Amino acid sequence: MHARESSVACESGHDFAISAKGFLNLIPHQKPLRGYDEAFFASRQRIMEHGYYREAHQAVVAFLGELTSTSTIIDAGCGEGSYAKDATQALPRSTVLGLDIAKDAIRVAARGGGPVRWLVADLANIPLSDSTVDAILNVFTPANYDEFERVLKPGGMLVKVIPAPRHMHELRELAGRQLSEADFVDHGVSEHLMRHMRVIRRTRVTQTSPVQPEDAFDLVRMSPVSFGIEERSLDLDSLTHITVDAEVICARFARD
Repeated sequence: MHARESSVACESGHDFAISAKGFLNLIPHQKPLRGYDEAFFASRQRIMEHGYYREAHQAVVAFLGELTSTSTIIDAGCGEGSYAKDATQALPRSTVLGLDIAKDAIRVAARGGGPVRWLVADLANIPLSDSTVDAILNVFTPANYDEFERVLKPGGMLVKVIPAPRHMHELRELAGRQLSEADFVDHGVSEHLMRHMRVIRRTRVTQTSPVQPEDAFDLVRMSPVSFGIEERSLDLDSLTHITVDAEVICARFARD
């Protein structure tokens, strides 16, 4: 890909315009993703800004502390972009790219400008050359380990965040019988990671916070736990606390 004045182009002649908001859409004909719309990511952004995930953010930043000051970092499945923005604050001389397949996610993430480079892109086809990345963030989102291995430099690391058993348990209890799976389900994410990579460190973070009344609706709307549930049908006044419970895992490929 080669940069032009307001776009990038490949040698085959495909040209991708840089949006007025400053992001690059490499999937211009992507259909909207059910549930993952602009309202979802805007709610998620407000919840992040209000500190409900503060300890998870701090744990991710701590794992990035072993990188050099001029590293290249991608947030793969960056959503509203808060973890990518954390990375730029922790390592201001580094290059940070936020990738998500949802255009609405990148549109929300790019608001307000800043040094992160935002891309609408597919994790199954990461638009980066081989062995160019020092670290990948993969937070509460699916992984593509073949692509991660391709783009990571030798010795590069993955920082992955997965939900732990008490994550958002108050929402599951609030929704009750409206959920097809009321109990926490692991889906084997940790085991899948360990089949591909060697775990270097892992830590569990649990943060229970009082819910401000104005945040209750956002908490319901931004959580996949409540997908398919009419938010207005829930007794939001009874949502007085919310728990973020997660495992933060640092891993490298066995070749390293």
